[in-house]
Amino acid sequence: MRIISLILHISIGVIAVAAQATSSAVEIITTYSQNEKYYLKSVPYDNDFPTLRGKTSVYKKGNTMPLYFFERGFDSVDEESNNLFLSNDGEVILYVVPWSADEEMEGLKSITIYKNGKIIKSFTEAEITGCDLKRERCSLIYSNYDQVVDREKSNWGTGNYKKAFKQGVDEKEKFLNDFPIFSLDDTVYLTDSKKKIHLFDLKEGKYIGSYSFEEIFGQVKDKGRFNKTEIQSFDAPIFLDFPKLKDGRNTSRSLAANLGMKMASIIGTKDDAYKIYRFIVSGFILRDGSLEIEKIDADGELPKERILEFFKTNKFDSSSIPKEFEKWYFGNEYFYFRNIDNKLARQEKQQESVKQRGEIKKRMTAENINDVYIPKNLEECFVELDKLLPEIDKKEMQALKNRDEMIRYHMRLGMWMRNNWGLWGGSRLQKYFTDKGITHPDEMSSVVLYHYYDWLNGKKETWKNWERNSNNKIGK
Repeated sequence: MRIISLILHISIGVIAVAAQATSSAVEIITTYSQNEKYYLKSVPYDNDFPTLRGKTSVYKKGNTMPLYFFERGFDSVDEESNNLFLSNDGEVILYVVPWSADEEMEGLKSITIYKNGKIIKSFTEAEITGCDLKRERCSLIYSNYDQVVDREKSNWGTGNYKKAFKQGVDEKEKFLNDFPIFSLDDTVYLTDSKKKIHLFDLKEGKYIGSYSFEEIFGQVKDKGRFNKTEIQSFDAPIFLDFPKLKDGRNTSRSLAANLGMKMASIIGTKDDAYKIYRFIVSGFILRDGSLEIEKIDADGELPKERILEFFKTNKFDSSSIPKEFEKWYFGNEYFYFRNIDNKLARQEKQQESVKQRGEIKKRMTAENINDVYIPKNLEECFVELDKLLPEIDKKEMQALKNRDEMIRYHMRLGMWMRNNWGLWGGSRLQKYFTDKGITHPDEMSSVVLYHYYDWLNGKKETWKNWERNSNNKIGK
């Protein structure tokens, strides 16, 4: 079973959606066409999903040389997931992102169709289902697991799991539990949460149309099938630190010497008195130890070209990468350096502190930070949330039993407020709360959420009672 760490940014309302997961395992996926004359093999370059990084090759069965290949991995595919399809002539691939699609990025939209390795068409969830996510809850793929599966009888959560349906579940719901997506004779059938079934032609690589599931069920009830899929699982490479140089030397120490600087640490207090210079690098380490740099983000004073040259001219330890993978992605590796002269490093720190105090002072009165309006009190928080959140979210909040249940939004909407309204980094809203005795950003966002429940339920003045209260407890 995958061990998954969710990296959730925000998934509510008009605020940008971005969600990604990281798995402790990495999988090479092989999926066959229905006639089993062709198959694709997808090799990832990272253990994030959903992601584009990887390489996919398409073969005619019996041949060792691929018909074609392209740079893109397919993930989130299980033996019975049915979200990756190959046409019977090997030319067309249809991929459905089962969760957390990025509807702004080609290749990570809800549905993408390739022909000979090139995208010929893609669809967002809304384009297929017609859902308005600001006003209704709906999804691309029909799911009824909790409603129809008896977890106890299925031995859910054990090594002896075998799906057993609850008593009285009809044949349509059983069928949809197994086959919300399947292919038949180069046609893909996909049923959404509204029980509309959408058809895609794998021969032509195009969308055919949508129909009522009730209308189609009689034709397909005996046709559902699982794609033939094979999965090879490996432990994902783990880099606790940036890989050492091929000769065993520490990369950070060697680079510091190359730059005429000294390694620094942000852990502990050893280097607190000195100005720290930082850069972040991401890219790929190849099997031969060379690097493909994707991005470097360096403090302005650092010689970026010299850093790039160091990475281009050196080889690194790639022994942790399984031999089945030709390269592996490393993202946002941090390096920290300081001036080798202690006296100069202290002077630089003092100059930096003066500049930072000036920037914080500006933030404490700024109406906008990073193009986001900063409310000046609780009432303005509610006004801004009214603008940002779609009706469906506000109605769900309003329907909660009491204010305490707003805690469910602490990790999504609450995180967005803490990060974007300057509750961590300083803002006039942060000062508003600290002046009233609320010092931790988590508690600040809780106050907003708690009283926004009242606001949505017509109690527009309770926040004033809290503001006047000298104790300033969340619920007062």
